[in-house]
Amino acid sequence: MRVHGIMQLIGLAMGVALATLPGRGTAATQSHAAPMLTKAEDALVCGTETLRQERAQSIPDRLLHAISLVESGRWDNDKRASFAWPWTVTAEGEGRFLPSKEAAIAEVTRLKAKGVTNIDVGCMQVNLQAHPDAFPNLDDAFDPAANVAYGARFLTELKIGTPDWETAAAYYHSQTPALAAAYKAKLIAAWKEARARNDQRSLVAAVPGFDAEPPIGMVLPTPAQDPAQLRQSVVEASKAAAAATQAERVATLARTVAERVEAKRIADAYRTARLAEYRSHKLQMADAHG
Repeated sequence: MRVHGIMQLIGLAMGVALATLPGRGTAATQSHAAPMLTKAEDALVCGTETLRQERAQSIPDRLLHAISLVESGRWDNDKRASFAWPWTVTAEGEGRFLPSKEAAIAEVTRLKAKGVTNIDVGCMQVNLQAHPDAFPNLDDAFDPAANVAYGARFLTELKIGTPDWETAAAYYHSQTPALAAAYKAKLIAAWKEARARNDQRSLVAAVPGFDAEPPIGMVLPTPAQDPAQLRQSVVEASKAAAAATQAERVATLARTVAERVEAKRIADAYRTARLAEYRSHKLQMADAHG
């Protein structure tokens, strides 16, 4: 294996540190310290789904992925990278990274029992108050495939009424000018970093057995003092990439029909939500002038 001479190149492919709180806040307002990742596959699932939806919905490369990182990104010190976390819940100004789907559902249930309705959930931090018909239940809301698919549909619908994808992505957070502008600046930086990181995939293509295009969220090994340690890291990373790629292929075959049905349901739910928002706005305007 040609390890000597590529150590510095592999180091260039380190992950991006995004200091953001999922949903509508920032990391500065987060009061819950993020626990260590408990399952490696949980750190990959949002990225796998955003990549799938970018291709399915013709969304620019890594844009949906960047939105997910800004919305639900959590930093892993050990891996030196940020991952969109599927079990993220944001409410009352706090972002909560829960350890499992079951824990996330339990947290939303607890919040609703308190009367809290403004809650963001999942990879794409879909707001349950603004999109009440997005998911039939919390189990679906925290299903990464359904959550990302709805976020992708929402983004593509926003693109129809905006001049470019960057503006549509800013409106994903808010259409209030000041809030949208701040979010847009943060998002563009994240998007630039995500694309730059992906460009580094060719740097490890010469390593035998290593996938030249690892799954989104996979972290390439950082430089090591000991060549043997670096060799082992690359071998382990290549095995993980191969396993994730195979799993994605199997999942893609199984979901083809289901995704078509889900896409229609999401589109219908989105239109219903937007119509409700429009009617609510009209009523507010009428009351204000009454």
